[in-house]
Amino acid sequence: YKKSIGMEISERDYDLLVDTQIIVDVMLGSADITIKEFLELTEGDILSLDKQAGSGGDIYVNKRIIGTGDIIVIDEKLAVRVQEAMGSDNVVRYFFEENMI
Repeated sequence: YKKSIGMEISERDYDLLVDTQIIVDVMLGSADITIKEFLELTEGDILSLDKQAGSGGDIYVNKRIIGTGDIIVIDEKLAVRVQEAMGSDNVVRYFFEENMI
């Protein structure tokens, strides 16, 4: 498995890499508030996020964005329908460089 930047990943390393479990985080948005404002939050308060309604979520692995998707509900659980994702070569290179194997 030859990478365009000259890095070579052996077939064994590739097989180990693709079987590695990862945690995927989906960020709906963020808010800039002070610690005081955070400490004053109580049940029922609303925290406005910086994204427009319907704009979906950003998909992260190891704090790096790898795609975006629409937030949906399946069987009463939240899910994400992938709309854009990093190309497979870039994903493999990223995970390999992050020493995931």
